[in-house]
Amino acid sequence: MKYLRLFILATLITNMALGQMTDSAENKEIIHYKINRTEYKDKLRGFWLGSCIANWTGLPTENARTDFPFFTDSDFGPGKYDYVLDQNPWGADDDTDLEYVYQHAIEKYDNFMLTGAQISTEWQKHIGLPKLWVSNLAALGQMQNGAIPPATSLPENNPMWDMIDAQLTTEIFGAFAPGRPDIALEIGHIPIRTTAYLHSQWAAEFYIIMYSLAAIVDKSLSPKDQILWMAEYARRSIPNWSYIADMYDFVKAAYANNPDKENWEKTRDEVANRYQYSVTAGYHYKYPWDSGINFAASIVSLLYGEGDYKKTIRIGAMSGWDSDNPTATWGGLLGLLYGYKELQVQFNKTDFADGYDIARTRFNMPIPLDNFSDMSERGIGIIDAIVTGAMGGSINGENWIIPEMSSEITAASVPKTKVSWQTIEDNDPRWNYNGFETHNENWNASGATLTKGYANCTAELNFNGTAVQYYAYRSPRGGIVSINVDGISYGEFNLEDHSGTHGQYYVKIFEKLDLTSGTHTIRIVGDVKDTEKTIDMLSIIEDPNSKE
Repeated sequence: MKYLRLFILATLITNMALGQMTDSAENKEIIHYKINRTEYKDKLRGFWLGSCIANWTGLPTENARTDFPFFTDSDFGPGKYDYVLDQNPWGADDDTDLEYVYQHAIEKYDNFMLTGAQISTEWQKHIGLPKLWVSNLAALGQMQNGAIPPATSLPENNPMWDMIDAQLTTEIFGAFAPGRPDIALEIGHIPIRTTAYLHSQWAAEFYIIMYSLAAIVDKSLSPKDQILWMAEYARRSIPNWSYIADMYDFVKAAYANNPDKENWEKTRDEVANRYQYSVTAGYHYKYPWDSGINFAASIVSLLYGEGDYKKTIRIGAMSGWDSDNPTATWGGLLGLLYGYKELQVQFNKTDFADGYDIARTRFNMPIPLDNFSDMSERGIGIIDAIVTGAMGGSINGENWIIPEMSSEITAASVPKTKVSWQTIEDNDPRWNYNGFETHNENWNASGATLTKGYANCTAELNFNGTAVQYYAYRSPRGGIVSINVDGISYGEFNLEDHSGTHGQYYVKIFEKLDLTSGTHTIRIVGDVKDTEKTIDMLSIIEDPNSKE
């Protein structure tokens, strides 16, 4: 009830404080938001700078602590892990560069409602190895083989559909729809569904909604209450049966009930015990780059950060798991909320570099070395089109006049769904290898391991399931494997690929979708040539009658 009253009060105050106007149409009051374009350009510039500071502050701890003992506040400060403020130019990374590519695509096609075909074209032209991972990488491989989003996010095509990827590539669509989360979700839908499905999709949408609301939050509220208002509003969009909803509700309650609001580590540790070391709300922890565990960690840093940029980023960097990604999300949000000039005040620094080196990670870009000022100016042009097009608003001098949503954000009407596909990694002890060797720290591969063999290598695994898929790494060095399931040969499959010097990861080589219920054996055999044969993972539909 407290947050409901706060939301109602904030809405009423916001309608007055932001200079909103009302019209009469068929006896229905229509509220319009008035948002200054020049001021919002400063906020877009703050979004880019805030994202980069937070991204690079979080990168040194990325996947450095994925279980106990985790980092604490004592690990952060001068001479330890600390804020990264002095890059010149700022280096692109996967937390910011795909959003840059999406902005470029909108400009190129003069279309803020990007199609799956347009996304596929731009990904293949600008995005690739080695700086691509997990669900993004799985989606790209499918595009290279002809698939079009949103098919690239479906579990039967993308075994990494429930990873964090869309949560760090789509927040910009909220910034492009100030005050209109409904429009933000609409223009961000296909970009999200390029890599995410169900729970991971809803986590990404949560962030997009908060970004959209940053433009209309009541600035008379404290920073903490502004954050709570946006988060509570975004929570509406998540079905209650989703583990994303459970994570938000749990962390919010833990924060509220913790008398020591400086002891964020207590709630982080509770998150680890509840979701990593137990199966809760249907969430099975798989990797430190899961959508779920990182969403929960992000809510810890958001709530305990209480709207303070530096505190939020410090907590995010120390929280654990894939720590650069939640930090970049909140760094971008708070940069958007407060603007570039306020970030200068926060750090008492007026000489931040403005340059952005997109060529560090993405290729064939028309402006290899861009800058935040120009990026923000072009962003204003995109928003002009969205306001006058999708929103039915107008531009009056230096102001956008934006009609309020006609209906509220509600949870997706998706029935409780269990995705039956489960992964079996190449380093799973159930594998019986002869002539194969598993290589660790192969970060582009599934689970960061890749198993390689050469002449006459064999691999065999028993599993309970009704379907099986075999994923491998294809490259110019690839050879030929034959596949046998339950004593039946399904022929030879070529792992040679010349689409790029880095090869293709997460490639589906073989699938058998009509297995009978029970135990099955898959056997993968390399030919006699001394070429490279690989196993990245299997994906199976578990036998519902299995006791495993």
